[in-house]
Amino acid sequence: MAKLNGLFLPLFAALGLLVGCSPATVSDDSALQRVQQVNLMHLPNADWKVSEGTLQLSFCRNKINDALLATEEDLNRWRLVQEPSALPQRRQRGLAELAALYSEHGVLLWQEWGTVSSQSYRVATAREKPMPSLLDALARLGRDKRICFSALDSSSEEN
Repeated sequence: MAKLNGLFLPLFAALGLLVGCSPATVSDDSALQRVQQVNLMHLPNADWKVSEGTLQLSFCRNKINDALLATEEDLNRWRLVQEPSALPQRRQRGLAELAALYSEHGVLLWQEWGTVSSQSYRVATAREKPMPSLLDALARLGRDKRICFSALDSSSEEN
């Protein structure tokens, strides 16, 4: 019995490492569809509103930051086309990460731009729902182990 435990313990530890290194999976397909849908829209619009302030986030994995790399012009072009097939393949992985965050924390992020090190987002919500607090969103996302840097930028708020 001790021999079996000695064999299975390293196996389970190795499996845990592999799972920890794999990209996030979205258990809720509707979350992925919602994130894809919202990030292909110009917001605000008749159905959606966005926060006045922005959140700046940096993922701990460079592959995710790279997957979300986009200039404001890139995002506007994709939003004009409104066709998921027009997006670069790497972007789907980034949207899957945003969907995982949405599914786990209830914060729907709408990207404004992204560099190789961080991205800027506004929080999006349905027009008829109250706007969630940016501080609450920052607190929820800032504690997530996938996020290495988070900051609130409210300098864009209107007075």
